[in-house]
Amino acid sequence: MGRIVAIAGGDLSSTRELNAHTIKLTNVKNPHVLFIGTASHDANGYIEVITKAFNLLECEVKSLCLCSKNYTEQEIDDLLAWADIIYVGGGDTIFMMQIWKQYGLDEKLKKIYEKDLAVLTGISAGAICWFQCGYSDSESFHDEENWNYCWADGMLDIFHMAYCPHYNEEGRNSFDERLCEKDLIGLAMENDTAFVENNGYQYFVRSNANAKAFMITYKNGIMEKQDIEFRNSF
Repeated sequence: MGRIVAIAGGDLSSTRELNAHTIKLTNVKNPHVLFIGTASHDANGYIEVITKAFNLLECEVKSLCLCSKNYTEQEIDDLLAWADIIYVGGGDTIFMMQIWKQYGLDEKLKKIYEKDLAVLTGISAGAICWFQCGYSDSESFHDEENWNYCWADGMLDIFHMAYCPHYNEEGRNSFDERLCEKDLIGLAMENDTAFVENNGYQYFVRSNANAKAFMITYKNGIMEKQDIEFRNSF
């Protein structure tokens, strides 16, 4: 087992404490952070703000840019091995997984988790990817006039659950009804919250004392929704 911090949403200011908690899990002074921005097509502005945010947290940052650069497999492996933290950015979850599978990055990240070689983290799409499937707005990246949510399947399935980020945002609560399509526990998390796995110990943290998260199940066609207890607020 390894270490994962799955952040539901928020901005780099509101999630600063969650990122600081991720850094703490490394047990490394001035850790190396590898940013993977595939879901945003390696948007330069995103890379810049992530780099600045983690530099302020006394980390060294590099980026793996699968959409905008060409790499040999060895170059990818060397970047992954360099990292103490691997941070997956938000954006188009389905597109991200398509690109990752072309490079075998999904399997590489699973091995990093299994061997506990780095802390894996990310936000939105970068949180969905660790679960079996996620409630995603990927289809809307291609049709902004008809905003809709869909299932992003074929994720890494480290956690055999259906995951919904940004649960406090408009329309995301449709996850509750759609979950009956999946024979899975549903994890619905509002912005500024994170699910943490630390070598077999699972817990929830938040950087906003008012943020919530819920565990949702269906039994005999009836939905049960349970508030999640947070280990701490920062």
